[in-house]
Amino acid sequence: MNKLFLIAASLLIVAGCGGERMKVTLVNDLPFDRTMETVEIPISEITELLGEPDSAGLVVTDAKGNEIPSQLLFEGHTDPQSLIFQADVSADASAVYYISRGTPSVYETKTYGRFVPERYDDYTWENDRIAFRIYGPALIEKDGPSNGLDVWIKRTDKMVIDRWYTDYLAGKNTYHDDNGEGCDCYKVGRTLGAGAMAPFVDDTLWLAINFETWETLDNGPVRTSFRLTYPPFLVRDAMVTETRTISLDAGSQLSRITETYTGIENEFTVAAGIVKREEGSSLLFPPEKNSIAYRLDGGEGGITYVGTVLTTPATAVMENNDHLLIVTRYNPGNPLTYYTGAGWSKWGFESDAAWTLYIDRFAQRVSSPLKVKTD
Repeated sequence: MNKLFLIAASLLIVAGCGGERMKVTLVNDLPFDRTMETVEIPISEITELLGEPDSAGLVVTDAKGNEIPSQLLFEGHTDPQSLIFQADVSADASAVYYISRGTPSVYETKTYGRFVPERYDDYTWENDRIAFRIYGPALIEKDGPSNGLDVWIKRTDKMVIDRWYTDYLAGKNTYHDDNGEGCDCYKVGRTLGAGAMAPFVDDTLWLAINFETWETLDNGPVRTSFRLTYPPFLVRDAMVTETRTISLDAGSQLSRITETYTGIENEFTVAAGIVKREEGSSLLFPPEKNSIAYRLDGGEGGITYVGTVLTTPATAVMENNDHLLIVTRYNPGNPLTYYTGAGWSKWGFESDAAWTLYIDRFAQRVSSPLKVKTD
């Protein structure tokens, strides 16, 4: 009995008092469960509690001691900037996780992206739910300019980008047809596509052209991220440059996009837009919801749903001839972050109500992030 007591006491000292692990308490103030919610802890905060990093790495566990997939984020730097992991927290409840020094397991890749020079300089990215594409300079000569966002709908949690491109370029299959895993059946053209953003000045969308340079920042297993720069383009009487930093987390239908514009000194209006088609219809939210949604009927191919969520107050939600728009203000010197993405009626979103519920709850999570306490 005494021996067992000593063993238990020793474990408590190692786990609690010796600084060998860091406790992370997460609080969910919303009235619904939050699953696969990404939590980001700065490295500086971890080293303050656990000491300077060593070659062993970091391991995240839940309250029962189960290891949770995690990822060090470098964000283009040589040293890690933060650690991320995905947590589940019940409605109006809290959950506890732990970070400790150790050798993490090899986790299944659930996010991936890359530059695709063999297909006209695409940059394509995906997770275990959805995939996206954006267009590079080589495509301009063939299809003309477009800075819009393309969607590849999926019904598999496996990574498909490399295989779909390989089969397409070899003439084996075309990713424009559903071969059992999904397809690229979304047409962008000279539009914003599935929620890209542009200056909206004088009630006019001022569109950039294809990206000029790219940089992969992080690449799985939990998050893939990259940065695109665009050549100067005209906005009224000013030449404006644009930088987009895009990331996608495992389990999410929506990518996170941070926009930076230079060339205009004063605050101006911008809009994220979803292209309208004859076979589509808007699923409108009031502006105070800071989100919009759209359905595109593909007949036997099912319905592609698109949605956009702002992190800044929407000043208007409107339809013009070509787009469903959600409008906000851009303050030069302050990058603007928002989310946009898609879902499919053949995998997880069998009705308009299912998609609008997802977008509404996503917007609530954005406006009410998990409260994080570390000790």
